[in-house]
Amino acid sequence: MTDGVHENTPHVYQPISGLHSIIRAKTFQVQALCLGRVNMSKSLGRKSQVLDDHNKFLVAIGSSNMTRVGQLVKVCLKNGMLVKKMGEQLAKATQKLYSPKSFDKAEKRLAVLMLHLAGPRLVQIYHNATGSPSTSTLRRFAATHPLRASAGFPTVEEVCYNIKNTFAGEGNLGLTEDSASAAEEVYGYQLMIDKIKVEGRPRWDEKTNRIVGVAREDADRIGLEFCSEAEAYTLCRAVADGKVRLAVEATVAAIGFLAGDARSHAARPILVSGTCKAEDAPTHATLIQTVIDACTREKVPGRLYSIASDGEACRGAALVILTHKHKLPTSSPIYSYVGKLPLMNTLVGDNDITSDKDWKHVIMKCVRCAILRDKGISVYGFTITPEIFSWHLCSNDLAPDQVEHLMNPNDKQDVLLAISLLKEIWELPETSSSRPTVIAARKHIRIFGDFLRHLITPYMDLDMSLSDQLSHLSAAAHLACSLYTYPGGGTAFLPKQLYTDIQILIKNVFFCVAKAKVDRPLGNFYIIMLGTNRLEISFGIYRTIIGNDANADIIQLVHRIAHVIQSSQILAEYPEWDSTPRRLRLPGLSSDIELSAKIDHVNPASWRGDVCLLHVLPITPWSQG
Repeated sequence: MTDGVHENTPHVYQPISGLHSIIRAKTFQVQALCLGRVNMSKSLGRKSQVLDDHNKFLVAIGSSNMTRVGQLVKVCLKNGMLVKKMGEQLAKATQKLYSPKSFDKAEKRLAVLMLHLAGPRLVQIYHNATGSPSTSTLRRFAATHPLRASAGFPTVEEVCYNIKNTFAGEGNLGLTEDSASAAEEVYGYQLMIDKIKVEGRPRWDEKTNRIVGVAREDADRIGLEFCSEAEAYTLCRAVADGKVRLAVEATVAAIGFLAGDARSHAARPILVSGTCKAEDAPTHATLIQTVIDACTREKVPGRLYSIASDGEACRGAALVILTHKHKLPTSSPIYSYVGKLPLMNTLVGDNDITSDKDWKHVIMKCVRCAILRDKGISVYGFTITPEIFSWHLCSNDLAPDQVEHLMNPNDKQDVLLAISLLKEIWELPETSSSRPTVIAARKHIRIFGDFLRHLITPYMDLDMSLSDQLSHLSAAAHLACSLYTYPGGGTAFLPKQLYTDIQILIKNVFFCVAKAKVDRPLGNFYIIMLGTNRLEISFGIYRTIIGNDANADIIQLVHRIAHVIQSSQILAEYPEWDSTPRRLRLPGLSSDIELSAKIDHVNPASWRGDVCLLHVLPITPWSQG
């Protein structure tokens, strides 16, 4: 009685006030359900409209010819736009009334690459067609710092200026955070030196007010500072009289870090100097020492491990002067690793610097040329001529046309052809013939094939560990020494310069591994980074940039070489964009020693073997070899 009648009590027992309360509650409940139904209908209508907008947007994307739809969607989402508004923006973009101005890193890099390699005309066409960054945008984004060509004999100050400009705007001088994260670790770098053909044409350099284009050998015979027309007339008369020679080649020196990351992979030129190719070895050694002194003054991060060159005789003699000064001292931190290796040449230069040879040039070109020379090669007194090689290759089920193609002596620049020939030689099995001459020839060919296999596979077998690489190179060095010193061997086996280059090449690998173990005991080391290949890649990009102007002068070279540096860095960062010319492509070897056509670039990113320095002690693979 105190709480009244419960609302669930039958209506006949409810008082009038209870019935009124029940009616009010039911009325409110009915109204709430009606309003909820209306709200649900409106919500479903809105969702249906949004789904329709999504479908319309998908249809619009499918029918639109706009190439940067993803970037448009990204900008719209960033601004909080609805799908309907996105569709309106897409319609405007299709009608060329709107273009998203937000560009990601890859788009900018690709456009910069097109600007350098193809020029502003193509970039503008590409911008009009696809909405990519325009030329003006790229010039703000990709500002470069030109180098300075040496009008006369290079000075330390000129090289220092180029070092600053080459690494301008790069933290840690081009090393990534991962590469330079540990203060106690020091990354090594290599000084790469090569030459490139230039047009013998004197030019006035407005930045230095000097006349550039005179060979450095004759630069001290005439005044090169441009003060009036008299200097130009005097130079012309001196050239006409033969007293002064113009530069026909440019010596280019570049720094190459021995780090495995893509950003620091590209070569960074720091010297451009014209020459008439009349320089002697001591003078050239002075030039190289000038570059080394500049690197020391500018405190290039890391340690100079070696100086790399191709097979040029003058530079080779200069490197002997610089890198064969004395034996490795017992106080050197790398002495415990390489100082006691039997038969190892321990002559080094200042700060334990060694010389190096480009392994592609030595192995792929020079060795093949030695095989194809008329007198052939001598293996333990048995002479193997090109005709004998051809006969044994044909007996191994190779078609005569294929053998003739492999043995073509006129095609010396085809890397893939050279590798194919050398691989066919080292894969020759034992002969089933009973003829003594055939048995003897096959035996000595297989010995030479073992030398080739030990020399080449460390640079091509992507599954090979650093320890295995050193073991194979040690075996190649010892076998080459045995064949060269055998009575009647010597130059009958290989030309003297080629044999010397091979031994220098292998020695430098062991010394660089030892230096890296001291500087970065927990890091990785890739022997494929050694040599001048990265500088030659830059030369290839330079040839692409100049187009039909095949032999540009030195001023044009230094103006474009900054673009070459930037292009090399981009291609190293995005290797899938580049396709190496077939004739210059170095294929990788799989674990079963098969040429892999799928691998265009043998680089640190594609290497699968264990190259950790912690697992390598140089004396062990040297002894195993």
